[in-house]
Amino acid sequence: MNAISRRILGFGFISALATTVFPALAATTPPIKCRVLGQTTTYKGKLYTCIKAKSKGKTILAWDSGKAIPVTKPSPSASATASPTSSATPTQSAAPVVNKIDIPIAKSSEVPANSTKSFTAKNRYGYSTTYFIARGSDGLIGMNATCTHNGCTVKQESEGLLCPCHGALFDPKNGALLRGPASYPLERVPVRESDGTIYITD
Repeated sequence: MNAISRRILGFGFISALATTVFPALAATTPPIKCRVLGQTTTYKGKLYTCIKAKSKGKTILAWDSGKAIPVTKPSPSASATASPTSSATPTQSAAPVVNKIDIPIAKSSEVPANSTKSFTAKNRYGYSTTYFIARGSDGLIGMNATCTHNGCTVKQESEGLLCPCHGALFDPKNGALLRGPASYPLERVPVRESDGTIYITD
């Protein structure tokens, strides 16, 4: 066995040993960032859900370990009658869809003109979520209070809507990004007002 063969063999052995001893190295998670509690995505045949997790003593949003998505196999009769074009198309299972709901978030009197107020309610996934409602000259604006940087809940301070984790700052009037490290404004949520009650759709 020459020197090159021994190196290749040794590298393969080390890789296999690392995967066995450190299985986390072989684990894969979705490449997109987990931003909203209850958010779901599919990646490599698994359905991942955004959950709360602990990291270095802080609560963050992270993907769970994922659930395998069952693949529906066609019945023998369907396979026999299927055309060559349709049989060449792989069957994919759609991720479960949770429909958005209207949530009564506040009384109209609780959000006076030229003000921004925060309220907490359960979102469509059943998780308690904080929202900001701003009333300006153009009417109401609804915003999810989850920071778009790392999923912390933004707080209302004198300088604006401030993320307590890393200092990102957002405009209280419309959620626009004023200061990083976040790269995106706060997520807007549909909002409407009816019979003295403010509703958001989430």
